[in-house]
Formats: sequence, structure tokens, C-alpha cells
Amino acid sequence: MKILTLIIPAYDSHAFLDRCLQSMLCPEVLDRLEIVIVDDGSTDDTALLAQGYCQRYPQTVRLIRQENRGHGGALNAGCAAAQGTYLKVIDADDWVETDALPAFIDRLSRCQADVVLTHYRTVDITTGQIRDWRCAPRAFHTAYTLAEVLDRWEDFAPVVTFHGITYRTDFYREKGMALSEHIFYEDHEFSTVPCCYAGRILPMDLTIYDYRVGDVAQSVSDSSQLRRIGHLQAVLQRLMDEYGARDLSPSGRAFFCRKALVVLLRYLTITLLLEPDRRKGRRQAADMMDRFSRQMPDAWAMARGKYQVFLLMSRLHISKSRWDRFLRSRLYRALRRTTTSNKVTS
Repeated sequence: MKILTLIIPAYDSHAFLDRCLQSMLCPEVLDRLEIVIVDDGSTDDTALLAQGYCQRYPQTVRLIRQENRGHGGALNAGCAAAQGTYLKVIDADDWVETDALPAFIDRLSRCQADVVLTHYRTVDITTGQIRDWRCAPRAFHTAYTLAEVLDRWEDFAPVVTFHGITYRTDFYREKGMALSEHIFYEDHEFSTVPCCYAGRILPMDLTIYDYRVGDVAQSVSDSSQLRRIGHLQAVLQRLMDEYGARDLSPSGRAFFCRKALVVLLRYLTITLLLEPDRRKGRRQAADMMDRFSRQMPDAWAMARGKYQVFLLMSRLHISKSRWDRFLRSRLYRALRRTTTSNKVTS
């Protein structure tokens, strides 16, 4: 019986795919692990490399080939094909912690949660810096409700992301959505819509995902985000539309707003601090804030304070790099500690 399906969306990933797959092929778990590679219309030898693994590990590795549909289209195909009780997505240029897979799959085999959260780390290929992103609940391996997660949001938020989430497959298919295709940043849809229905959320004290960063060609680089601002606009509009169309509990709506806020703040950062044409950026930001005020007023209210700060920074021509330096400063850390302390004692 397959307990876990690891889905690998792969487009022109020949240079990375071998490392990704090697990290997953732990002999101890191959009988309980399924690896689904979705070749999304690659023009290099991605499919040829994948076929070699299918031949060597026919009971574990599967290949789906399709015309290019973008990252979201590859996820849609992989999630539809998954046969494991749980599914997790690993991008082809990333990898997993091989030694953690046996414990992870053992615990999943005894798990009934809709959503499982695990730590992950970023690995900067330029600087070599490794940063751990960890969940910090009161207790691991204990299921929490969505309301309980929201009550201690800062303890859970670092891993309620594409890289930290594992879904129970039937839950994902029932509560999820067809992800937007042919655009970037649809991973925010993946980590938002199914989660807002979760009845049981289980944090595990395991690091599973290694996320490769530091490549200027990546979609998360500043230059790529500025160039693809239209993609982020499309994802934000999709989230607003889904929010209005879905029947959600109060906790589900609050969670949805929290996740949409993350994307909105990224959009404001790009338009107000990265866009060279400051007037254009301010128009874009004002338009998006107006949409949120009408469609997701709770998320708009949470973003309003930072919007005013970014707006002032835009008018003063303060750059994102200066903002990033402030976020790394001792002053900011002190302010964060003070804010957190006030929340706890209030």
C-alpha cells in the first residue's frame, strides 16, 4: 500500500532531477512510497532521465507526460494521479531529507489528519546559507483544529506553506481546486484553499523539504517578481474570487484572509518598493487595495497599516534593499519582541 505520493512537476529539469530523485529513493520505504514525475512539455532530456528511473524502480516511480500547462497544470495532473494516502509536492530543482523519510512515512501510516505540517529549510546556492523554517506548536504529533492554529498563528505560519504542507489525498481532492495554469505563484492557491477546510492539522517534528534558493532566474527573485507582476495579480484575483464563492466557517474565512494577506503584502512590496516607476507602482497598489477593500475587507484591514508605510517609502524613494536591511536589523528584532510580548500580556 502506498502511504505517500511525492509529486515532482518538471519542466526542462534535466540538470536537477537526478539529485531530486536520488534523495527520495530510500530502500526502506520504496514499497510504501510513490513518486510521480510530471514532465510538463520539457524540451530537454527530462523525460528520458525520468524513464530511466521508471525502468529501474517500476513499483515506485511513474512518469506522466503532457503538453506544457505550467507549474499549476503539472500539479493538477500529479494530484489527480496520486495513489498514496497522502501527497506532497517537491519541485524538481529541490530535494528531500532522505534520512527523515522512514519516520515520516511511518507516522503518516498511522495518521488521520487532513493536513500535516513539517519543517523545511532553504539552501542558498549563491551564499551557501542554510535557514531552517520550523513549526513551534505547544506539542508535536498532536492534532490541532484550524481555530487553534489561528490562535497561535506565529507558531504555525512559517510552515503553512507549499514547502511545509502534506495533504491527505482524498481531502485534497474533495476540498481543493483546479490550480491556475500557465502562471507563476499558484502555489499560494495550493496552500490556501484546501487548508481553510481542515478539521485536523498535525505538526510533525521532522524536516522533510530542502528548498533551493539564490538563483536569479527563479520566480521568487526580485527581478522575476517584478517582471511577472501580472501573474501575482492573477493569483490575488483568483483568491478573492474563491473567497467570495466558497461557504467557509469563521475559522476558514480567517485562515483564508491570513494566507491572502501574505500574497497581498508581497504584491505591495513589489509595486511600491521594487517598481522603478514609482507613480505606476502606487497606482497598481491602490487598485489592488481597492479590490481587497470590496472583496476581502478583513485582509484589507490587516494590510492597511503596512500599505501606508510602504506608500510613504515609495514617495521617499526608499528601496526594497533598504527595507530588507531594516528587517534584518537589531531594531526590528527588538520591535518584534516588544509586539509579541504585548500580544501575550494583553
